[in-house]
Amino acid sequence: MGRACARIAVLAAAAVLGAQAPPGRGAPAQGAGRGGGRGISPGGVGSDDKHVVDAAAADRGRKVWAAECINCHGTHARGTDRGADLIRSVLVLHDRYANEIGPFLKKGHPTQTTPAANLTQSQIEDVAQFVHFEVYQTMRSALDVQDVLTGDPKAGAAYFAGEGKCNTCHSPTGDLAGVGKKYSPVNLQQRFLFPQGGGRGRGGRGGAASSTQITVTVTPPTGPAVSGVLVQMDDFNVSLRDSSGEYHSWKRTPSLKVEKHNPFAAHEALLDTITDKNIHDTVAYLESLK
Repeated sequence: MGRACARIAVLAAAAVLGAQAPPGRGAPAQGAGRGGGRGISPGGVGSDDKHVVDAAAADRGRKVWAAECINCHGTHARGTDRGADLIRSVLVLHDRYANEIGPFLKKGHPTQTTPAANLTQSQIEDVAQFVHFEVYQTMRSALDVQDVLTGDPKAGAAYFAGEGKCNTCHSPTGDLAGVGKKYSPVNLQQRFLFPQGGGRGRGGRGGAASSTQITVTVTPPTGPAVSGVLVQMDDFNVSLRDSSGEYHSWKRTPSLKVEKHNPFAAHEALLDTITDKNIHDTVAYLESLK
């Protein structure tokens, strides 16, 4: 049924990974969880640890967002050409009360060479509340995730090795060995349809580019070619950060050669052709790889 159905299926699932968590600040921890956040069950993110939005905190976070984040990530956290869409971010999906967002920001924003805006812990928690509010507003889903294992594993294996051409880059005995034990069916679906959902693949702080980062090679009319992690590219400008962390930017002209290397290009192209049946069959197949 195509791209729209693929996105709807994943977004409906991603909206409801979890249930109860203590509302607002100051709630006692129920377990260490991921990154030491509040209200996380000892087993990590799951059906008993949904982030419950504190409306007052989200409203405070909106003001911080407008001052520090809106230019890159947009009014409703859906991204711009300068920053990632956080609504579909795996990091946000796993976050509970800033236990993922907080450390990520304190470590340093991925498009900068210095730490993120000098926010207090309270401001970071408020921003996290605002982002989760925007996620729920976007999803507008009150229904629970239904069983996504409705497909045929054998048909999924055939699609994997045939029409989907997944085996061109992946192997059930290589990089995908045991993947069914590592992730829930919902996460498997999210990861194979939107593998870049984490939003961490652009504009790193230097060092060799990872295999999950979009890179570019820019060759100006005069001078050597420069390669690095893509920071921004549109019809007018292109910028990158090279392996030493140095930032480079050019105006796009007919004489400027730009080569983009996107490790997720095949996944993005798949969204134009994959059907609901293909999705469910593939998830069932991936879940069987234990």
